Amino acid sequence: MSSDTSPWGSLKFTHQKEIRLQWEQLRIRIIKRGSDLLLVEKRDDSGAGIQLGADPESDFRRYAFQSPLEAVHVQPITPNRPLVVQPLHPLRLAPKAKVDFYISIPMDIQLSGGEAPQLHPLERLRAEILSDTWFGDLAGGVLCYAIKSRARRERPVINSEKSARALCKIQIHNQSLEQLHCTKFCLRLDRCHLWQNDQELWTSQVNIRYNGSDNLSAIDYEEKAPTEISGATKITEAPEAPLRGLIRRTFAGLGHSLT
Repeated sequence: MSSDTSPWGSLKFTHQKEIRLQWEQLRIRIIKRGSDLLLVEKRDDSGAGIQLGADPESDFRRYAFQSPLEAVHVQPITPNRPLVVQPLHPLRLAPKAKVDFYISIPMDIQLSGGEAPQLHPLERLRAEILSDTWFGDLAGGVLCYAIKSRARRERPVINSEKSARALCKIQIHNQSLEQLHCTKFCLRLDRCHLWQNDQELWTSQVNIRYNGSDNLSAIDYEEKAPTEISGATKITEAPEAPLRGLIRRTFAGLGHSLT
């Protein structure tokens, strides 16, 4: 049985034929039974933690394969919807000014049987259950997740092996001649790679160029790892290829429409 940690990559079954994983409130057992795998999932939002029993609970999920699997592959992936994020304090950005933010973002977890490149997808789990929210108007809006963590000017410290969170660095550049009032913004991560540096996970950097209340914002997705973690290893490819100059509605502010 694995230790009570959550390493990424391929985890081999031992003679006990079981792997246990934990990410804060989420506990998982993956049990090998011949050519089958049993998945037991438990969640606890109280913060007190939970224990998984010695025998599989009645609510396990079962997967059958042609032959026994010797390992399980665990990979972090970005959430499957955009995120609505609020700064720790409302932002008023002067014309032509730039500002950097750091956000701690809960990842999804892709579980697959086997070892790369021969992987058999099992399930995509959400490390944290996020609330649904809507960003934009009824005609041009998008369904998103709302996250509780705020955008901060200072870089937080996280241990992504225990929390399944990644840091995202965002640069906002007000290229307009008007002040940008920002109380929340829409962050799209589908064009971000994931990078591992020691015990931290990072997304690719996202640069947002605000062009005024009458124009949509332009978004640049970096191909390389953030400069804070030079030498990091790419652990997950972006679902969509990184682009520069992607035009999207990004900001919801005070006194003007979404841009």
